Amino acid sequence: MATMSLILDKRRSKSDGTYPLVFRIRVEKQYKDIPSGYSVKANRFNEKTNKIINDAVANAQLDELRNIYYQRLKSYALENVGCENLEELKVYMLNKQSNVVTLGSLWRNEIDTLESTGRHGNARVHKIGLSVVAKEVNIEVPITKFTHRDLITLETKMLQRGVKPNSISVYMRSIRTICNLAINRDYATVSWYPFRKFKIKRQKTVPRVMTMQEIKNYFSLELPSTSTYYHSWLVGKLIFMLRGINIVDLLNLKPSNIVTGRIIYKRFKTGKMYSIKISPEIQEILNQFTPNNTLLGLLKDEDLIGERMIHARLQKQKVINSHLKKVGALIGCVEPITTYVFRYSYANASKQLGYSKDMIAEALGHEYGNGVTGIYLELFDLELIDKMNEVVIRSVLS
Repeated sequence: MATMSLILDKRRSKSDGTYPLVFRIRVEKQYKDIPSGYSVKANRFNEKTNKIINDAVANAQLDELRNIYYQRLKSYALENVGCENLEELKVYMLNKQSNVVTLGSLWRNEIDTLESTGRHGNARVHKIGLSVVAKEVNIEVPITKFTHRDLITLETKMLQRGVKPNSISVYMRSIRTICNLAINRDYATVSWYPFRKFKIKRQKTVPRVMTMQEIKNYFSLELPSTSTYYHSWLVGKLIFMLRGINIVDLLNLKPSNIVTGRIIYKRFKTGKMYSIKISPEIQEILNQFTPNNTLLGLLKDEDLIGERMIHARLQKQKVINSHLKKVGALIGCVEPITTYVFRYSYANASKQLGYSKDMIAEALGHEYGNGVTGIYLELFDLELIDKMNEVVIRSVLS
């Protein structure tokens, strides 16, 4: 009877000291190996549990592969009772797996993997994409049956329903991720790739900004602390004064992010480190909040765990944006104010004050546009950027 097991093939040591993990199939005393795509050092593989130590993502992917191969193994065994052939079995398992894995199953598995590793934001994006796409085209087809024509059909249907091009691009990028995953795991070949001739379209959006006078009006507004909008108004000020900090990062800041008079944090979206000097004006605003496990205390402690944190953060952001729009109406702002408007407005105010694009890019955490300036900023960025931020803050408070 044919059997299968996941083993560390210690006969083939790589230059980095790792060994390939393979699925070994046996028929009587003969065996053949199917690559898993993973190589690890001997002390990182638990032979009793058949798991890679401290690597949840890899183990989830290996479990998925193991389930697929077991399904193929069982099907082959039922179809070939008493006349199993090892070479034929290996070909059967490799060639037939794409008939088992569907676009939908691979997509759902990726969502599970992301959630199990704490990447709830990415999981949420894929969940939304899966939900929308499933209403338009059949995603429960073998992965290789999903083609370029399906992408065209999907795009056409969504455009006809009035879905915005930028929203469509988000869903298409989610599908593209799953297609790349299918190829990387050998469920499909590169020649199948449906995105080879399909271009994901995006509309260039014009950033909304407040004029310098509108920013000054916002900062000089006399809003009582009893106002429903008070703390949201302060959040808008902080976003601007902290060099256009993203609302997600601001809500996630902890008291421990304050080190020797600076706010030091890693941006959630890019992983880039930021260090911002806390000026007296910034400290004055921070004093208006009551910290808990977060610096501003706008999220409850129980809302800081797993997927619940994503929902709580989105709800808080929605409330803040609703309040900011009403504050904008109080000062007669032409553009509806949202948390992201302050990031663009900070860049615009800095530009009006004569600062270079490279300086502004560094303040916002973007890549430098000029290599020479980039090297200069790497040496003196904190001092230069701190000074620029002080000037920008003074300009809107004057």
